[in-house]
Amino acid sequence: MLTTIKTRDKLEWDKIIKKLSSHASTSLGKGLCQELLPSNDADFIKSSQAETSEAVGLLCRGANVPLSGISDIRHFISHCKRGGMLSIDAFYRIRLCLEGGRRVRTFLLTEGTTSFFLEMGADMTLFPALLSELQRCVLGPEELSDKASPDLLRLRREIMSLENKIREHMDAMIRSSTVQKYLQEPLITMRGDRYVLPVKQEFRQHVPGVVHDQSSSGATVFIEPLTTFELGNRLRETQSQEEKEVERILTNLSSQVANNADGIENLLNQLAHLDFILAKGKFALDLKASAPRLNENGHLKLYQARHPLLGKGVVPVTVWLGRSFKTLVVTGPNTGGKTVLLKTVGLLVLMHQAGLHIPAQEDSELPVYQQVFCDIGDEQSIEQNLSTFSAHMTNIVAILQECTPHSLVLLDELGAGTDPSEGAALGMAVLQYLGQIGAATIATTHYSELKVFAYSQPGVENASVDFNPVTLQPTYRLIIGLPGRSNAFEIAARLGLPEEIVEKARSFLSHTDVRTDDLVRSLEEKRQRLEQLTKEAEAAKREADKFRHEWKKRKEALISKEVDMVLRAKEDATRTLNYARRETERIIKELRNQTSRLLEKDRTLLAETTRSDLAKVNELVDETLQEHEDTSLVHEEVVAGKPLKLGQTVFIPHLKVKGTIIDHPDSEGNVRVQVGILKMTLQTKELQVVSNSESRERKSSMGVLASSKAQTISQELDLRGLTVGDAEYSLGKYLDDARLAGLERVRLIHGKGTGALRQAVHDYLRNHPQIKSFSLAGYREGGTGVTIAFLKK
Repeated sequence: MLTTIKTRDKLEWDKIIKKLSSHASTSLGKGLCQELLPSNDADFIKSSQAETSEAVGLLCRGANVPLSGISDIRHFISHCKRGGMLSIDAFYRIRLCLEGGRRVRTFLLTEGTTSFFLEMGADMTLFPALLSELQRCVLGPEELSDKASPDLLRLRREIMSLENKIREHMDAMIRSSTVQKYLQEPLITMRGDRYVLPVKQEFRQHVPGVVHDQSSSGATVFIEPLTTFELGNRLRETQSQEEKEVERILTNLSSQVANNADGIENLLNQLAHLDFILAKGKFALDLKASAPRLNENGHLKLYQARHPLLGKGVVPVTVWLGRSFKTLVVTGPNTGGKTVLLKTVGLLVLMHQAGLHIPAQEDSELPVYQQVFCDIGDEQSIEQNLSTFSAHMTNIVAILQECTPHSLVLLDELGAGTDPSEGAALGMAVLQYLGQIGAATIATTHYSELKVFAYSQPGVENASVDFNPVTLQPTYRLIIGLPGRSNAFEIAARLGLPEEIVEKARSFLSHTDVRTDDLVRSLEEKRQRLEQLTKEAEAAKREADKFRHEWKKRKEALISKEVDMVLRAKEDATRTLNYARRETERIIKELRNQTSRLLEKDRTLLAETTRSDLAKVNELVDETLQEHEDTSLVHEEVVAGKPLKLGQTVFIPHLKVKGTIIDHPDSEGNVRVQVGILKMTLQTKELQVVSNSESRERKSSMGVLASSKAQTISQELDLRGLTVGDAEYSLGKYLDDARLAGLERVRLIHGKGTGALRQAVHDYLRNHPQIKSFSLAGYREGGTGVTIAFLKK
C-alpha cells in the first residue's frame, strides 16, 4: 500500500484525477482515469511513464486519434454471453464501437510512426464478418434494415400494401358527401394499431363498423368501418409476423455477438487503455509537464517544480533530498508557502508513481517510495480550526508505526498546538527517530529550537521560504541551507501595531534569541548580495560567450569563403579545360566526316594541328591554376614556432618573400632555403611556417593531375599483339586516365584475327562501371577490328 485514503485526500489527489479524466474522450477511458492510483512497483512506473511520453510525442506531431463513437458496451456483451437478446439500439452502439476500433487500428498502423503505437494497432483484433452483418441489418438506433432478411422485406412490403389499401378506402369515405356529414373531422386516425374515423356520437349508427374508442367528452366515437375491418385484421396479423421476424433476427445477431464476446471485450480494453494513455499525454501538455528520471539511489531532485492545481501564477520551487541529508526542516513566516511546498512534493511523488508526468524541469529525478505519509493541517482553510495537538499526534503515532527506510514523510507545523518548549522537544525527537529509521522527511515549523537542531544533527538540513524585508511580502522561493525568520515583528508593525508595543516585544526576547535573529538576518543579507553578484557574473559570462561565438563564426566563415573561392576557381579552370578538349574532339570528328575524300596524310595533318591548338589552351589553363595557387599562398596566415621539415613552404619576414626548405636544420639552428633560383642559409627563428600549405598542395594536386592527363592522353589505344591479360591491364589503366582527362569517346584497336581479343575487350567493357556504352566501329573507322566506347560524364 503506497498511500492511505487520508493521505490522498490531504494531497488533493482526487482533483488530479478529475483533471485527468476531463482529457479522456470516451467513458471507457474516463473509467480507467478514475481508477488510477500510485504504485510502488518500479517496473510499472517505468512502463507507465514511457506510455505517457509516447502519447505526448504523438500529440505533439498533431495526431488526432479517431475515438468518436466508442462507448462502454460491456454490459451488452455480458448480456449476450448469458444468452440474452439485445435491442436494436444496443446493436447500433456495438456497431459504432466496432467501426471505431477499425478506424483506430487503421490510424495507428498508418500514422502511429513509433513501434509502441504500431504494435498496439497490430494487436487490435477486428470482427469484419460481425461488423458487416451489423452494418447490413442495423441502420440506426431504432431502425432495422428491410434487407436484414428476405422474409422481413416481404412482410414490410405487404404491410405497406395493406396500409395503402385501408387509407385509400377510408379516403374515399371521407370524400363521400354521404359519410362526410357524420364525421367530427375529415381525417384518418389510429386507435390501438387500428385505422379509424372520428364519428359524431349521434351518427354512430349511420357508419357501420367496430367502435375502438371514444373521446373523453363522449361526443366522438372512433369507428373502424366494416369495409376495412378484414384488411385491418390482415394488417395486424402481418405486423405480428414482422415482430416475430425481427425477434428472430435480433436473436441471431445476439448469438453472433456472444460468439465473439471475448474478442470484443479485449478490443474494448485496448481502446480504453489507448484513450487513458492519450488522456495522460493531454494532461502532461496542459501542465507543460515532463517525465522525471527514476533515481535508484533514493535521491529526490525537483527543479522548478510547480503545484499542478495552482494555475499559471504559481512560483516554481527547487528542492532536493536524500544525498547529503534525508531530513529537511523548513521555517519561515506564515503564508510564505511552506504548506504548498509539502503538497507540491507529495503530489508530484504520487503523480510520478502513477505514471503521470510532473510539472517540473526535465532533469528532475524521483525515487520510488514504498509509502507516502503526511500530516498536513492547511492553515489557509476553515479546517484548520479542527486541527488540535492530539489530532496531530495521533497522525504522527500512526506514521511512526508504519514508516520504513523507503518512506516519504511530510509533516506540517511539527509540534504545534501545545507548549512551545515541549512541542519543540517532541518535534526534535520525532525528526531524530525518522532520521534513524532512514525515512525521507520534510517538516515545517516556527520553532527556533528545531533550526538549531538541524544545524547540529547529521543528515538534517535547514531551509526557509524567502521573504522580502522591504515589501514584507513572501516571494515563495525555497532557500536550502539557511533557516528562516518568522518576521513576526515586521509583519505586526506593517499591519499597524504601535511601534512602542513592537519595541517592547523585542525587549522580551532573550539575548540568545536576539543574537540568533541578527545572525540569520545578516546571513540573509549576504545571501541576497551573493545572489545578485552571481546573476551579474553569469550575465557578463553569457555576453562574453556570445561575442566569442560570433567572432569564431566570422573567422570560420572567412576561412571557408577563401578556401571555397580557390577551389571554385580551380574547378572552373578544370571544367574549361575539359570543355576545350571536348570541343576539339568534336571539331576533329566533324573534320573527319567532312574530309572523307581527302588523303589520309591531309586528314592526319589537320587533326594534329587542332591537337596543337588544344595544347595551347591547356597551357593557358595551367597558368591560370598556378596564379590561383600563388595568390592563395600570399594571403596565407603564418604560424610561429612550428617545426620545419623538407619541402615545406616558409615565409621570410625581413625579405617579404617565400621559399622552400631544401635541407634539415643543423645543430646551430641554420637551415638552407631556396627562393626562386637563389639558395641561402638562414636562422630558423627568421622563418615562419605557412599554415595549411601541405593541405593546399594536396588539394591542388588533383587539378594538376587532371590537367596533365588531358594534355598527354590519346583518344585511341592499340591493343594488337598483347595477350588477353596484358590487354585488360592496359585497357583498365587507359580508361582511368581517360576518365580523369574528361574524355567521353575512345577508340580501342584490337584487330580482327580470331576474335578472342575483341571478345575479351567487350567483356571487360561490359562490366566496367565508367562505360556508358560501346559498339564496333564503322567501316571507315576500322570495322570489326576497332571498338568505340563511350564513357559516363
